[in-house]
Amino acid sequence: MSLERMLNPSKDAGFYRDIACRLARVQAPVDAAATPQRPVRKRTRFTTLSLSLSLCGRILLGLSAATAATFAGSPVALAAPKASKSIAVHIEGPNADAIREDILSFVPETLEVVKPAAFSKSLKGAGQTKPVGDALVIKAQRKKALDRIRKAGKAAKVEGVIYGVSRTNKKKKKEVHLVYVDESVGDLEVDSAVPLGGSRDDRKKALEDLLGPMLAQIAPPPAAEEEKKGGEEGDGGEDGGEDGGGDGDGDGDGEKKADEDEKDDGGAKRKRNDVRSALFSVELGLEFVGRWFDYSDPLSQNLRPYSVFGQPALSLSGELYPLAGTGIAVLKGLGITAGYAQALGLNSAVGDGDPISTTYQRINLGLRQRLSIGESSVLGISAGLRFLTFEIDAQGALANTVPNVSYTLFRAGLDARVPVGPVALALGADYLMPLSSGPVYDRFTGASVQGIGATAGVLIPVATGIEARLLLEYARFFSSFQPELTDTYAAGGATDQYLGIRLAGAYIY
Repeated sequence: MSLERMLNPSKDAGFYRDIACRLARVQAPVDAAATPQRPVRKRTRFTTLSLSLSLCGRILLGLSAATAATFAGSPVALAAPKASKSIAVHIEGPNADAIREDILSFVPETLEVVKPAAFSKSLKGAGQTKPVGDALVIKAQRKKALDRIRKAGKAAKVEGVIYGVSRTNKKKKKEVHLVYVDESVGDLEVDSAVPLGGSRDDRKKALEDLLGPMLAQIAPPPAAEEEKKGGEEGDGGEDGGEDGGGDGDGDGDGEKKADEDEKDDGGAKRKRNDVRSALFSVELGLEFVGRWFDYSDPLSQNLRPYSVFGQPALSLSGELYPLAGTGIAVLKGLGITAGYAQALGLNSAVGDGDPISTTYQRINLGLRQRLSIGESSVLGISAGLRFLTFEIDAQGALANTVPNVSYTLFRAGLDARVPVGPVALALGADYLMPLSSGPVYDRFTGASVQGIGATAGVLIPVATGIEARLLLEYARFFSSFQPELTDTYAAGGATDQYLGIRLAGAYIY
């Protein structure tokens, strides 16, 4: 159980003697019949919610229009055609990754190599669902396999396929048997084995001696290199040679890798467990909250500041991007956000008095536009509603002095996720516009309230799709009043500050 202190502001006697005359009339009884009462028009909760939702919708429409204009003005190079010359390199069997890397090391720069996952998917689509194995070596048995490889090459839109099988031959020697399969049916331009004994340099030289002349024939001349670069952003299934890894042993890993390598920048595919293209994320955490409420320029003695820190609270939040798997640039990054936090066992007290039950609750609802920046950073543009309640269940005269609030806030903000080494930094800033503020502000004449918020933290990956988070959230509301001599409660203004330190775990899908 946490115990807070609500203390009367301490001012020296000289200050109060100085304002005693001004307050005398405030403390004196007033004839209610002789003093006309100004009617107070209170906005209903339904009206406040309707206006806030309308405002939220208009701003979100503006954000969506601005995002659409940004994508509409993107360079046309994003839709450029792929390069005119490309091949696939597929190796199966032991040490396949290293052999593929050796081959890629001497592929001409003007010749593109499709991603291994993309070709593996085409190969399975052609009917070759199992490793070819020794059938590639035995000429009498390999016709069906070659037909499937040729069909996969056409589906992947490549000039040809370098296909290799790493194996141990009848003489107990390790080798990789390589063939080059193109659209032509008949004798293969490359159909030979390279021994895998000796050093890696010897192996690379032997591979280059076998494949180099053929690659030089089909590669575009260097003069076409600049033209080729204009099409590198075209087909999502292609990539530069240096980017590819080995195809593995062809035992079914290709299809799995194809799913993992789905891109977020084009088409209807997305990459699973990636914050740039996630379908949803969920966060559960333990938060330690604090609140500080203080008056500025207090003129009456019935004003109570408030402070608490370290109170535990549970928090749950999530994001949902229902169109993340589509190819619509604006809509695939548009998500729904929600969050809830509740303090556990919070009590307050005046001095050494009895504990008073206290409620702290925070609810967030909104929309967020997710934008990928570079290869790994994410920018978020968000807007929505926040309901923030802090109520002390005081009775009698004390109820008229405690700083109870019930904010209904329109929130608009920016956030960013920036990788730094193995972790990522989370940064954010919010503008908080109160649509309603609560009882404490109703006591003062001419109350005007505004708010700001900020977030900072560290995000630490734990496993695929799972990360640990340490986050600090801060919100500050500053208000000004226009006190009159007849006011029972008189002050120049007030500040209401909230701090949350959250330890959380999150799952990203």
